[in-house]
Amino acid sequence: MADPHKLRIPDIAVLKWRNIAELLAQVAAVPAATINVVEENYLRVIGVSQGPGAPFQQDERVEMKPGLRIYCSAVVQAREKLIIPDATKSEFWKESEGAKAGFVAYVGVPVFHPDGDIFGSICLFDRKPNTFEGPIVRLMEEFSEIITGHLSIITKNLQLEDTLKEVRTLQGLIPICANCKKIRDDKGFWQKVEVYLEERSNARFTHGLCEDCIQKLYGKEKWFKEKDK
Repeated sequence: MADPHKLRIPDIAVLKWRNIAELLAQVAAVPAATINVVEENYLRVIGVSQGPGAPFQQDERVEMKPGLRIYCSAVVQAREKLIIPDATKSEFWKESEGAKAGFVAYVGVPVFHPDGDIFGSICLFDRKPNTFEGPIVRLMEEFSEIITGHLSIITKNLQLEDTLKEVRTLQGLIPICANCKKIRDDKGFWQKVEVYLEERSNARFTHGLCEDCIQKLYGKEKWFKEKDK
């Protein structure tokens, strides 16, 4: 089955997440928004707003090195939302990578897999101090839950695809001998039914005798007549 933490994200989902990032940037009136996914020791930007001056590009990978002060990395590692109204007034964040790039205000919320493991983050960046008041943080949390719902659907679809790949179906007319019941394959050879089916499906046969055959083979035997007495 597909590993739910190593998903093949469909293009339509990526497009939706880009649209979410773009909408968030517009609603919050900030220069940039990103949606990021954790890939081992990296964060990959899977959705980014289209405005000029964004801190990252689409599909850019940011290494989460120990000691580096990266806003989005902190959200993922803490699994909690992070709001930085003004990094220049924070002893810790004023030396962060974001602040050095000119983004002094930040808000990020985590995004989770359906099983509760961390998937990534949704982030907003501003070049001026910003307290991110109003409904914007709640809106980000709602979008986070929506993405988790998308991930649940994607996981189930991938599991279904894997299951269907394991099921090999037989279709069309199958030539079968009217007497011995052997089946003729596409190369013209006649095979026993069980051999033919085992080669074309995941079925495996175990042999027994039906009641009619038992009677035909052993019905006249004394031991057979007396076994149920």
